[in-house]
Amino acid sequence: MKPQPALLLPPGTSLSRRSLLRGAGLLGLGALAGPALVACGSGGTTASTGAAAGSGSGTPGAPTAGGTLRAALTGEPDSLDPAVSAVYTGAQVYDNIFSKLVDLDADGNLVGDLATKWTATDDTTWVFDLATGITWHNGETFGPADVKYTFERIADPATASAYAPLFAAIESVEVTGDAQVTFTLSSTYAPFLTNLANNGEIMNEKAVTAADPARNPVGTGPFQFVEWVQGDHLTVKKFDGYFDQGHPFLDGVEFRFLLVDQGRIDALSAGEIDWMDAVPLQQVATLTQDPRFTLVTNPVSGIPDFLAMNTTKAPFDKKEVRQAVAWAINRSDIRDLAYFGTGEVGVQEVPTGSVWYDGQDPFAGAPDVAKAKALLATAGYPDGLTVNYLGLPQYPELLKTGQVVRDQLKEIGITMEIEQVDVSIWFDRFSSGDYEITSAYQERTIDPDNFYSLVIRSGGSVNTTGYANPEVDAMIDAAAAEIDEAKRKEMYTAIRAAVAEDAPITFVHYETLNYLMTTAVVGSTITPSLELNLGDVGLTG
Repeated sequence: MKPQPALLLPPGTSLSRRSLLRGAGLLGLGALAGPALVACGSGGTTASTGAAAGSGSGTPGAPTAGGTLRAALTGEPDSLDPAVSAVYTGAQVYDNIFSKLVDLDADGNLVGDLATKWTATDDTTWVFDLATGITWHNGETFGPADVKYTFERIADPATASAYAPLFAAIESVEVTGDAQVTFTLSSTYAPFLTNLANNGEIMNEKAVTAADPARNPVGTGPFQFVEWVQGDHLTVKKFDGYFDQGHPFLDGVEFRFLLVDQGRIDALSAGEIDWMDAVPLQQVATLTQDPRFTLVTNPVSGIPDFLAMNTTKAPFDKKEVRQAVAWAINRSDIRDLAYFGTGEVGVQEVPTGSVWYDGQDPFAGAPDVAKAKALLATAGYPDGLTVNYLGLPQYPELLKTGQVVRDQLKEIGITMEIEQVDVSIWFDRFSSGDYEITSAYQERTIDPDNFYSLVIRSGGSVNTTGYANPEVDAMIDAAAAEIDEAKRKEMYTAIRAAVAEDAPITFVHYETLNYLMTTAVVGSTITPSLELNLGDVGLTG
């Protein structure tokens, strides 16, 4: 993806993985999303207020115009430039400043944003008709030249965009009318539209030239950038010229950077903030019962967590060892012990709510100790072996996963030593392949190609396991070029089986996302793309 940001953390800080990298659907499209990456399915949001739970988008009641939302983030953004930001907290802010050609609604359906219509005139040509009368925050008028500039900037190596691989199929973008642009692709590429919806924020050339968008972003979204006080907070205000009339409800949002889990909860309890994300999993059950708060969760848009094994280093250079690990682990225990019973057992790169989920579990029946021991013997380790697990103390769930797996692998004769390192060291070693086994996760993978082309395909920008299989590469390329959705689903089922046979990774868990807020906050939902959309959020009373 992109270069990793420097992270300055106080001793003992516990991070949510989502405070680090904003995956473009991968361990980081250029930068690993924390140990990380991820796929999103469709589905509604569930809200629990006190002891009462139901479906909906937050607290009952209608928002009133005005007021400032005080929102606590788990970390500070690295940048507010959508083309280069690698941190999820950056996306949480700039998603509310910028707009895209197309977006995803609450059910995961493609909808227009800056585009009113899009048509494929052939397999490699897409024509977009654009909305008119839209104004940038700097007073400029939005037009097709902005779209052309945006994607040429992403493709420019000087930009060092984390998301350039997602748009590598774009051969050209041409202005073909006063309110029209035409994309020509180098080949058929099925994920094109979903990539636009996930990482296609449109930018204005004059604004980018005038001031660094990393610290002075100018968009067409519901909120306009005001200030960024390093280490403390970031403020945006309502953009009165926003094209979606009646929105936003809020006058502004103050994003506060509160890295410590308990610190965010204490601030919410004291009335110092109104909203927070990344609720500590061990406190979810208790907080759900508190009548002062609403817990919003999306059970079908979870983050798939997995074990990554370095196929270039012994003993994981032998697939039988990797298979043995996959057959030895008890994923239900991982869910119960590492994730406090939240989420679901994970089996593939997309969660259960995704349209791409096929329900196939390549390791159904695990743990199978006898089978795992037999695989180790075949690999030449009948008496067991010792391996090193690269762990992150700042990521409690991932570290605990390692501890649970360590205990499970003892049953088949594998001694797993856990090496705990700081976040920056973990990133460096994981991205360079300097590890044996570790835990990782995937964020914002709306289309399976975002995962397979980048994480599994040989030479993929975030293929940190060193896995390479020409036959699998050909399968991945063919699936990306297939535009018939039913056929693509069948192709990904075959790809999953082929990858599971080689087992460079093995999925263990789907983590459920959640937001916690006071009952005065209305309209906060978890979207299929994991975006924080505050344009629909308001305050009651």
